[in-house]
Amino acid sequence: MWAPVNYPNQIRPLPLSAPGIPQYDTREITCGVPSCAPLVQHELLKAVRERMPSVYSHAGKEIGLTVSRTQELLERRVEIISSARAIRLARLIALEPNSHAVFGEAGHNLFDEMRRDFPRLARASIRALPAPLRIRLVMAWTRSVAHGFAGSLSRILTDHDRHKIVLSLRSGVFTDRLDTLGGAHAFYRNVFKVMLNELARVDCEIKEVRRPSVYLNQCNFEIKWE
Repeated sequence: MWAPVNYPNQIRPLPLSAPGIPQYDTREITCGVPSCAPLVQHELLKAVRERMPSVYSHAGKEIGLTVSRTQELLERRVEIISSARAIRLARLIALEPNSHAVFGEAGHNLFDEMRRDFPRLARASIRALPAPLRIRLVMAWTRSVAHGFAGSLSRILTDHDRHKIVLSLRSGVFTDRLDTLGGAHAFYRNVFKVMLNELARVDCEIKEVRRPSVYLNQCNFEIKWE
């Protein structure tokens, strides 16, 4: 065993309040929080402004979120930010009776915007493919951009059948707590609905898969089409 080495000047941790340490608003300390696209908080905030004016006002005062500020990030073409503020906003939304409608609207509008980045060549040729191939192509692209709408820790797992897919989104933003898990299902259900309807051009039915026990950090869906 190696003997411990003693140094005359021991290194000691300093508190955040020590002289010379830059001071920040504690609300901005976001260690361990996944990242996502700024469009997540922007679309959530737009839906909140229309459907929950009191929550929108509270978010501006307590979280520092306004549509003009989130729009500025988009105009500066910031690609990735901490999801901390979006998560805090989601927890405020979850307290309201119409929370699922807000999450669903935000998910729909978010992916309706993101789908504009789908490659033009694939968009032009996708109609000539059979539905299963269209879905696989679109799903592959969606996995490549999932860090934007579902967070940097997210994973999309799929089990394909002839006219059915069982899809599981793991570790997406808003799925880590019971109070926001229901809203997360509404959010991601509409994300995948836009993906299939507008990109894959498949008319399908998407249902949440309900299980006897509730599991955090996952949203499960069954997708069927003719």
